[in-house]
Amino acid sequence: MSAWARSKTVWILALVVGWSLLQGYLGVGSALLGLLLALGIAMWLTAPGAGCRLRMGVLLHLCTRIARDIVVSNFVVARQVLFEIPQLRPAWVDVPLILPDDGRVVALAAIISLTPGTLSVEVVEVMGRRVLRVHVLDAPEPEAVVAAIHARYQDPLLRILE
Repeated sequence: MSAWARSKTVWILALVVGWSLLQGYLGVGSALLGLLLALGIAMWLTAPGAGCRLRMGVLLHLCTRIARDIVVSNFVVARQVLFEIPQLRPAWVDVPLILPDDGRVVALAAIISLTPGTLSVEVVEVMGRRVLRVHVLDAPEPEAVVAAIHARYQDPLLRILE
């Protein structure tokens, strides 16, 4: 089986499973509609010569990381709020953007805003470079926050498309 056919098969299976999970049950009509939608989306996403291909491994790794970070951050923020930790150091952090297109910048801003304790505010130009301005609830070392955002989210978003 060629790489193109294998990629299309993976997309179809993933989309049908996702559709079934969203529906909550698997009836014949629902399964057929899910399969029809999956075929159309898979053909669109895996068209030969479409320019870019989505790397499923990187996407799954990124989604897993985001889900884990959201859960862990919820517990950290809850602990900080419930136990009134006095040494919180809120900060504004400028994250230099290395992402080539606006779609990935929006994805990065959404990921950051979904994670409790951080909020993306705006994209600005600072000294000729685009940066994402982020408010962090507790940032004892702002440089570490920037490095973490770069390593955990920007790098995978950069590698997600071939």
